[in-house]
Amino acid sequence: MRPPSDNRAVSSLFRVFGAGEPRVAGDVEERASRQGMHRHETAVFAVLFPLTIWVATSGPLAAMAGPFLGCLLAVPVTLLVMQLLPFILAVRSQPDQWRLWLTVCLLWAVMQCGAGGWAGMFAYFWIALAVLEIAADGVLFWRECMRWSGAPGIAWRVGLFVIPHGMVMVAAFKWGWPWFFAGGGLLAAMFCSWILSPYSQVLGPVIRSTDGERILITIDDGPDPHDTPLLLDLLDRHDTKAIFFMIGEKVLAHPDLAREVVRRGHEIGNHTLTHPQARFWCAGPSRTRREIEECQKIIRGVTGNAPRYFRAPVGHRNLFTHPVANELGLAVMSWNRRGFDAVEKDPGKVLSRILPDLAKGDIVLLHEATPIAVEVLNGVLDRIPHACGKAPAG
Repeated sequence: MRPPSDNRAVSSLFRVFGAGEPRVAGDVEERASRQGMHRHETAVFAVLFPLTIWVATSGPLAAMAGPFLGCLLAVPVTLLVMQLLPFILAVRSQPDQWRLWLTVCLLWAVMQCGAGGWAGMFAYFWIALAVLEIAADGVLFWRECMRWSGAPGIAWRVGLFVIPHGMVMVAAFKWGWPWFFAGGGLLAAMFCSWILSPYSQVLGPVIRSTDGERILITIDDGPDPHDTPLLLDLLDRHDTKAIFFMIGEKVLAHPDLAREVVRRGHEIGNHTLTHPQARFWCAGPSRTRREIEECQKIIRGVTGNAPRYFRAPVGHRNLFTHPVANELGLAVMSWNRRGFDAVEKDPGKVLSRILPDLAKGDIVLLHEATPIAVEVLNGVLDRIPHACGKAPAG
């Protein structure tokens, strides 16, 4: 699976807003305690810091020696200051180094807010950069909170839900009920977008693609006495492994099928105990824990292997999914290719949604216990060698 994205940045700003970058060979060795920076950070240090120092020094020098000579004299002064500052403003860690330099530039910017010309422009730039850094700190704090496990994570999310709704109620009593409907509607839309979207990362990290080396087949809603053996034979013929996200009650009903899946080299994922697809999205902490934990115990007891991945019914995680999954050592997995084969009866339509632009790194969502399960899987497996750049077998 793809590890959490790390764009090599040392600042919160570029960790949140910086683009991803390819792995650098020097980072793989990890012989140094400090990795290289994000290329945009490098640009800030290499270009914007010297320019800011030049702007800060050229003004006073221009007042003493004239505009032209002052600007020229500011160049060697800037080089000298850039040589001295790393010693004057030296700290051990790179993130602290970034914050210290940003703080120095921000203090200068605050003093230059009323200035015109280049000094004023650079002052407002550094103020805006500091605001973005604070916003990025907030995003990183949110992400860290969304990784909390067990009771602390559940308590945090209860507060996350109750406090904003309480504030809406207070606003309604103070300024009228239109505030209640407006605020409540906004909160409902926000929470629903986080919960009902299988791809949303707001409530916690979700695996949506692989490491790019292969296409991953995932098959939900088993085991099924009719489909599972056929799908296993089909996967064997194509020499392909899959993750079967199984329902706990079905594993209890068909334990031999679950064990056969593992025996043939496939992996079993946790797909809840009862698959409450209409209610899991709004389940409370106790129901969420029961659905995930009991399924985990059943699969481990039947197969001897504890699942590593969890997938919510229909992909609709609730507010408490991640704290429970994290506590049980489960990573939450979604998908980025689906054909709605659980409701669509025409395999051609299903494949027309999955196959176009199918490429390395994709996670394909399929289902068993449907009338078209075998046809859909066969169509996907026939396409995979082409998507992976390999010659078709036979």
